[in-house]
Amino acid sequence: MNLNTEPFELIRKGSKTVELRLNDEKRRKIQADDLIFFHRIEEEYDVLKCRVRKIRTFPDFYELYLHYDPVSMGYDVDEKADSRDMLEYYTEEEICRYGVMAIEIEYLDDLYLTDGHMHLEYGDLSEEYVMRFVAAAIDKGLDEIDILDHTHRFREFECCYEHLRRYEQQDAWLKQKTKFCNTLDDYYRLIEVMRKKDLPIRVKFGLEVCYSENTEEMLREILKDMRLDFLTGAVHSIDSILYDMPFSMELFEGKKDIQTINREFYEAELALVRSGLFNRLAHPDQIRICGPYEDEKLVDTYEELTAALKKADMYAENNTGIHYRYGYDTIGLSDQLLETLKSQGVRLICASDAHKPEHVGTDIYEATMRNRERR
Repeated sequence: MNLNTEPFELIRKGSKTVELRLNDEKRRKIQADDLIFFHRIEEEYDVLKCRVRKIRTFPDFYELYLHYDPVSMGYDVDEKADSRDMLEYYTEEEICRYGVMAIEIEYLDDLYLTDGHMHLEYGDLSEEYVMRFVAAAIDKGLDEIDILDHTHRFREFECCYEHLRRYEQQDAWLKQKTKFCNTLDDYYRLIEVMRKKDLPIRVKFGLEVCYSENTEEMLREILKDMRLDFLTGAVHSIDSILYDMPFSMELFEGKKDIQTINREFYEAELALVRSGLFNRLAHPDQIRICGPYEDEKLVDTYEELTAALKKADMYAENNTGIHYRYGYDTIGLSDQLLETLKSQGVRLICASDAHKPEHVGTDIYEATMRNRERR
């Protein structure tokens, strides 16, 4: 369920213990001991877990208000409770048709764990394969997973990768059977099937879009009619060279030193954020895998990227793949970049970058705690 900030914070504080809703078909499924997840409208990953203690139904809110203390329903101590206040949310016709319910809740001070980045890349676009990721998430104690395949899976985006084919190694990589093997319609059909299922956790679907400035207008045209929950932008190449491949440094040799690679990576990320195409930025500092990386010398760069993310109202990933896939000590973002993002209130989402079901949720608890902590 979604809640505005004021009632959301009253539940967190412990004073609001009754949630008021229509007794419609959806809410009639709620039973005592169920869990309700309240998502703050202004920040969907700020979530309260509550246990249902009791359900009581009434013909209207007037009758309901007679049975509860106003503070328990979300009013201030000195505020007058008036059942007509609920007309701000529901019409008289709706109230008359369905009746209303009081959901008595107990707030559980528990983390909402999200893995916001995983790929179906090495499997088919099928319900059965998605359910392997769902099962893995449940086993890891997750509450949500976000599935996003790379754009290099879909034929519609093949034109955006032509600039990489100038190098033999990259051309061979793009000719693998996992590349351009499906259409977006294949993906939409899968999403439609999954959205009809009553899943035990929340599952959202998006794309990880490989961004470069020279393909921005092509991407803008392809992405304008997307029917997805979110779009994550990612920088995977610098001057048409993929930086995260075994052959990357061989291609960079004699063309760019590590300082230039780092600088051009962040310039590309700034262009990505400012493009207005995306909701999220994938693995913001993954360029660290290329070699010597002086975090302390990038403070101004981090500040500029943070300001751009804040202005664009985008999420930044705290992506744990750099730890378990590439062997870095930090679980996710570097300390300096993470603290810069947090200090300016940039929204953060944890992500494993899992490419196989068994990697779902890897280090997500630890990354979530890092997002919450302050030095």
